[in-house]
Amino acid sequence: MKLYLMNINDITSEHMLLISPDRAEKANRFRFPADKKRCIAGGLLLRRFLGDSAVYTDAFGKPRAENGMCFNLSHSGDWAALAVSAHEVGCDIEQVRQIDPLRTGRVVFTNAEQESIRAESDRLGRFFEFWTKKEALLKCMGKGFHRAAKTVDVCGDRFVEDGHVYEMKTKVFADYVISVAVRDGSADFTCCFVKA
Repeated sequence: MKLYLMNINDITSEHMLLISPDRAEKANRFRFPADKKRCIAGGLLLRRFLGDSAVYTDAFGKPRAENGMCFNLSHSGDWAALAVSAHEVGCDIEQVRQIDPLRTGRVVFTNAEQESIRAESDRLGRFFEFWTKKEALLKCMGKGFHRAAKTVDVCGDRFVEDGHVYEMKTKVFADYVISVAVRDGSADFTCCFVKA
């Protein structure tokens, strides 16, 4: 599996011409320039690595490629990320920022996850590891946060449900945490930094 990363600071107005009309329309709806650049970067990644396949969203908002390729987009701060796999996949990238991990975690984390954060010397790091794993897993399952976050536990690197095994992996670079989740396949991934 590959995870492609693009820095949004490389995005210029000319890149709008290289993305799909639907994506360009979506980008133009954003008020803030950084949000617009993240959307454009996502469009560039989709065009480059999914080709001309049309992308649509299912009932839960999960993007799908008409050509059957499995992919997932995420963005945070200066980076847009695209995971591409032979299996259902979800990814999440988050820029680490100062929060209260115990207070914020009460809303989304299981008791076991909260206890693990509480016991960790690097509580903030553990919070973002669990947050990105949980979001990647829920996106992989196709439900996103339409499903209650506390119904899945990401203390380990595997989650089993309905006969499917979801494997999760996390990597850290600079002040970003990236997690991927893959259904019935390996979550080992290579980060590939690509230019706009």
